[in-house]
Amino acid sequence: MNTTVEQTNDHTVRLTVTVPAADVDKAIAGAYRALAKKVKVPGFRPGKAPKSVIDTHLGREAVLADAQERVLDESYPKAVEAEGLKPIASPEVDELEELIEGADYTYTVDVEVKPELSLTSTEGISVTVPPAGSSDREVEAQLEHVRERFASLEPVEDRGLEDGDFALLSFTGTVDGEEYEGNVVEKYLYEVGKGLMPTDFDRGLLGIETEGETRIEFEIPEGSSNEDFVGKMAEFEVTVHEIKQKVLPDLDDEFAGNAGGFETLEEMRADIKAKLDEAKATGRARMLERAVRVALTERLEGEVPEAMLNSRRQSMLGDFIGGLEARGMSLEQYVEATGFDGERVLKDVELQAAVMVREELALEALFRALGMEVTEDDITEEITRFAEAAETDVDELRARWDESRAIEVLTEGIMHRKAVEWLMDPENVEIIEEEPAPKGDAAAADADESASEE
Repeated sequence: MNTTVEQTNDHTVRLTVTVPAADVDKAIAGAYRALAKKVKVPGFRPGKAPKSVIDTHLGREAVLADAQERVLDESYPKAVEAEGLKPIASPEVDELEELIEGADYTYTVDVEVKPELSLTSTEGISVTVPPAGSSDREVEAQLEHVRERFASLEPVEDRGLEDGDFALLSFTGTVDGEEYEGNVVEKYLYEVGKGLMPTDFDRGLLGIETEGETRIEFEIPEGSSNEDFVGKMAEFEVTVHEIKQKVLPDLDDEFAGNAGGFETLEEMRADIKAKLDEAKATGRARMLERAVRVALTERLEGEVPEAMLNSRRQSMLGDFIGGLEARGMSLEQYVEATGFDGERVLKDVELQAAVMVREELALEALFRALGMEVTEDDITEEITRFAEAAETDVDELRARWDESRAIEVLTEGIMHRKAVEWLMDPENVEIIEEEPAPKGDAAAADADESASEE
């Protein structure tokens, strides 16, 4: 079989294939055998009717059409492999000539192929990620979290309610003067400032002393658990039966013993830090890979063919629906359970597909730019790993993958892995470790910036 390739545009080539006469004759003979088994001819057993009888009953054209399909199905994958093409869509076939028994057969197809895009540069890549280890602030925050769990509530007699106090409340509420279900509450322990009720409710409690009563009125804001109440006036007659304040235990060796069985507070701090470091190390690796992928993709030049995006979208959507079905859930049930409409699901899949395809093309561009290679040892190592996991024979798995062309997918995976490993090496990419600012600090910084602009 002879093949030639001509580039017709950025993502399309014209592939010309010439199939030897011997293969043409083999396909025609195969067509006759297959059709002989299907056609019922009086006086002949199934599969035993001669060619002349089949031609009479079905027509020579039908036989040649079947044979032509066989020729294309057999030769096209081999031609693609021989030319090293990576099709991303079904080929567009030119008008085909009829097969002629005993003669070579030539056909031409236009094939949209995976592009080999380039990067603006492989140098000067820089990413910022959190440090691998935990900070003193994080350790103290975790310590405070444990301390909160061991806090006690103590009665307050000499002052009114403050933010953060617990109040034993009874109240009756109305909305626009009308009662509602559950509007009467008796002796409920309520934490002020926790966000369980609108801010105006908490604000109306501040300063009220034990056995004090108050009336709280406010307009129900957006975000209420009952949307029908939004914008209406709420009124509450409230009685404060008791006030309690949260008392935290002292941070000392006794607390460390009670909270975790440690001899000293410093031992407890060290244990917290070790656990945080372990968790952050795992999370940081994922964050670093995500950061370098994004930084590299920003340097990718060229457009991604729509056919690649469509193929990935369909694949991802199929995987998503398959995952739901494995859990006994349909897409409709998922939409109903989550509140996401079908259009949003499709949009999310579309965005994720675009990100993934561009990242993969960027990794492959880096692989080529650095002159990397996928060796036979690399492939053997990967196949061996998969075979061991599946508890199957390595040679048997290799044979199946060769036949199904899964080796191409495996090779691309190795390319991506090698490119990512290069990107995560501090010798190749500047990795800046920076502790993210607390949310409160960021908000304060934004406020300061706004004030300075005014």
